[in-house]
Amino acid sequence: MRPDNDVLSWLLEREDPSVRFHALRELLGLPDSNPDVVRARSEIPNSKVVKRIFSKQNEDGSWGDPLFPYDKYKGSYWTFMLLGHLGLTKEDERVGRAAEHIFRFQLDEGGFSCYGREGTMQQEGELERHRRKVSRIRKEPVGGDWVYDFLWESELSCLTGNVVAAMLRTGFQGDPRVSRAIEWLLQIQNQDGGWLCPNWSAHIKDTHSCFMGTICPLEAFSEVPEAARTSEMQEAIERSAEFLLMHRLYKADHHDFRVIKERWLLLAFPWFWDYSVLRGLVVLSKLGYAGDPRTGGAFDLLLEKRRPDGKWVLERSPSKVQASLDKKNEPSKWITLKALIALKGRD
Repeated sequence: MRPDNDVLSWLLEREDPSVRFHALRELLGLPDSNPDVVRARSEIPNSKVVKRIFSKQNEDGSWGDPLFPYDKYKGSYWTFMLLGHLGLTKEDERVGRAAEHIFRFQLDEGGFSCYGREGTMQQEGELERHRRKVSRIRKEPVGGDWVYDFLWESELSCLTGNVVAAMLRTGFQGDPRVSRAIEWLLQIQNQDGGWLCPNWSAHIKDTHSCFMGTICPLEAFSEVPEAARTSEMQEAIERSAEFLLMHRLYKADHHDFRVIKERWLLLAFPWFWDYSVLRGLVVLSKLGYAGDPRTGGAFDLLLEKRRPDGKWVLERSPSKVQASLDKKNEPSKWITLKALIALKGRD
């Protein structure tokens, strides 16, 4: 669905170069070499929202406490994901420093943990609670190391998928550390096609995948250029897309297709660990699945929320981010952009 001229002009306003950049590329289909695209991308680092984010960056590339990147939603993880959404790349040395800080929290297996060793050692109470909890489930810590065991349990599929997506958006395709994270995601995919956080004790007996754990890796794979996807990646994409489609993106397939969570119906951005119907539609559209008839109900929900002027409203957003993108309960350029991208994929 092509936006009407008024909505398109609104999205292409120069005061929002990130939205303009994505609209030029993803709605109008212009190549990265197009002068308007080049100009929009060059203006992103000097936009108000980006200046605000970088004004709070530490010298080591982190935000907030360098030892706790998972601090919601001002920590380094979330802020780096936000930079990826905004269209920044590692050509900006501040982005490069941020990425190198994030890589400090990658574990040997390839996934990213909520914590680092130094930060974990400072949380004596949390570490002791972890020892007691794990001792009831299994006898020995991973590798005989309780600190690493704590980090290993916090190695999450949703977090890793989000980090990989942000790394790919900011230009780290081909980096061996990103490749290792992708391989880990491939290895831990669940039998039903989705993902769970494989080491987290809360999921130890689960067999049905988690929507949040699934959408993040799937979005990461959607950021891999099609020509660079291996057969293993393509198989993982097909299986996880089928997981979402069999649930109609938001319904319980074994419970008369009732709505799983009402909050998933709300239009939310930026998206991090959480799931929403809009996020599911955008990712499936990018991967070529939006024409599947099982997306029909989700698209109907999206179109019902469209205002008479052709815009959509921001209904939900994370609190306490380093910089807000749009005002809640008001027409949102980002929600409108994402909705139109999803609809374009269907058409």
